[in-house]
Amino acid sequence: MKNLIVILVVLVSQSFNSVDAQNIWKGGTPGQETEWNLAKNWSENRVPDWTEDVIIADVSTNSGYFPIIDKEVEPIAHLEIQSNATLTILPQGKLMIDGMSTFNTGITLIGKIDIDGDLEVKNTALNAIENLSGAPLSDKRGIAKLR
Repeated sequence: MKNLIVILVVLVSQSFNSVDAQNIWKGGTPGQETEWNLAKNWSENRVPDWTEDVIIADVSTNSGYFPIIDKEVEPIAHLEIQSNATLTILPQGKLMIDGMSTFNTGITLIGKIDIDGDLEVKNTALNAIENLSGAPLSDKRGIAKLR
């Protein structure tokens, strides 16, 4: 019986770990350098989804292209914008961060995010946004929703 409990605990913990995958922005695919919805622009060669921690890395010395969201994209679990990196959400763009699968902070902001579209952060156990950059969040239309 004790072995069965140990096996169940291991299986449950492994299933939670699989939800916490990382997908890192690379950008720079010719003709679609800033396209969020292009698998080739991501380290895992797939567009991020609700199971993933998304990292916008400083690619200024590599591709030099940061993501621009110009339409509604799939929800993600967590977003980290690293130092010297930028995410732009245009007026038609929409990004939802749903922390239900990670129960973490919604956004870890070390770099910069320019919001001219919709940004929604919900179901986080910790802060919706952990702003480590010290810079104010650029929410041009005042429509970021933090729940």
